[in-house]
Amino acid sequence: MSKQKILIIRNAAPYDFGGAERMPVFIARELERYNFEVTILTRSKKLLAFAHEQNVKTIRTWWWARQNWDSWRVLLFPIYLAWQVILFIYYTFLFARLRPSVVSPQSKDDYIAVTLAARILGITVSWTDNGDLKFIWMNHEVWYKNPVGKLVYFTAHGAHSIIAPSNNEIRLVAANIPSSPILKKFTLIYNGLVDQPPNLKTKKSIDFISTARLVADKGIRELIEAFKQLVAEHPSATLAIVGDGPERDIFKKQAKNIPGITFYGHQTNPLNFLDKSKIFVLPTYHEAFGVAVAEACMKSLPVIATDIGGIPEIIDNQKNGLLVPVKDTPSLYRAMNELYNDSSRQKSFGQAGRKKFLTHFELSILVKDFYVPHYKKGRT
Repeated sequence: MSKQKILIIRNAAPYDFGGAERMPVFIARELERYNFEVTILTRSKKLLAFAHEQNVKTIRTWWWARQNWDSWRVLLFPIYLAWQVILFIYYTFLFARLRPSVVSPQSKDDYIAVTLAARILGITVSWTDNGDLKFIWMNHEVWYKNPVGKLVYFTAHGAHSIIAPSNNEIRLVAANIPSSPILKKFTLIYNGLVDQPPNLKTKKSIDFISTARLVADKGIRELIEAFKQLVAEHPSATLAIVGDGPERDIFKKQAKNIPGITFYGHQTNPLNFLDKSKIFVLPTYHEAFGVAVAEACMKSLPVIATDIGGIPEIIDNQKNGLLVPVKDTPSLYRAMNELYNDSSRQKSFGQAGRKKFLTHFELSILVKDFYVPHYKKGRT
């Protein structure tokens, strides 16, 4: 029996390498157990390196880092159209050579060119929305705004299905395209993780940890400010910030005179740091799902996170973590101080998080029950 070929196309900014970027690699490995042959197409050096480490096939593809076409950049839209034509030709020849049964684009540029090329060749197209479509389709009905969003919306009619990572993401997309037939294409499949149980032998030397891109939207400024208040009361407290991003130097400057904060930069495998930590914190402004939060639950860490996006679908407030309002530093500080002083709740929250991970977000179960039947629809 021949293997079914699937191409996952995932691109991101050079500094982006988090849960959403690792996810295609984990899915690829699990799908191989069910007679699928998966290849990841990307321009990201970090994703290529990670896939190579995990023995997953890759192809370095084309991608343009310029993604902002708002404001005056709308005048350059003809250049963007020309770029899409080039991508369309590239993917048409590539797909004709590889002959996949399903292609799965996961970013804005790729939605357009990949879908058009695949449909011409009779290939099934399954989009994956990692939290972008709710932004891409804002104001797409206003004639003089968002031409890229209009193009993505038009192309979406050619997708056979769209995978969303949370019910909240589907609701936010629906708010921008109410009554659209495209909504019928959406299906919910939570982001999952290959289970890596907590290493109980590792010493918990870090009090708080956050694994995130170093950008303002991840709430790093509020986290540093809240920790500043906490360390004033608890001088021995520590905070590890794992990740990289364009605003790294800004946050390092903010934390310069605050004791206990360490920036560890980009880590291919941040899970090792979770094993060394007691409490996970992510005060993000928006999150389609929250892979980093699910990773913390997998490692039996209690979680403090913002009550936003898909996070409440992972964290049940006062059961496996604490939810706080967005951009609310005082509430974040109170939650951090509360858990820091309560080792009993740290343990009970961690155990509850681990249990929820195993029943809702363990990747082998999600692949078997959802991804395999979903992709088998594309067999030709």
